[in-house]
Amino acid sequence: MQSDTATTEVGKRTMLAYSPAPIQDTSAFVYLGTPEYLGKILEGTPEGWIQLDFNAEGMRAGLFMATRGKVELTFPNTEHATILEGEVTLTDESGQTQTFRPGDSYFITQGTVIIWEVKGERVIKSFFNYADGSRT
Repeated sequence: MQSDTATTEVGKRTMLAYSPAPIQDTSAFVYLGTPEYLGKILEGTPEGWIQLDFNAEGMRAGLFMATRGKVELTFPNTEHATILEGEVTLTDESGQTQTFRPGDSYFITQGTVIIWEVKGERVIKSFFNYADGSRT
């Protein structure tokens, strides 16, 4: 399973564990639609879903799922993410390209322009991000 709620709680916060593995149950994901609000679709008809597990004071964490496609986007948050299922290729403005697979992580700062490409059926990542309100 993609996330397990631990039986131990630290204060009022529940610890979640995400593991790289095929995810069978995506019923908790909320449909976000197509990513035109983040940038420009370059290929395919990509769609996105989110499972938000934490949301407070500009910080969010949870799972994100996207289907096949290629999108140029400006990252709306500073984000650390780990791929749990599938793979995604990211290309930055300098042309640096990296393909991320289950267990791989990346860190991208808010405002960075990235080409996000999913060649398989879908990719699922865990994420923690922060949006600095002084940036757009």
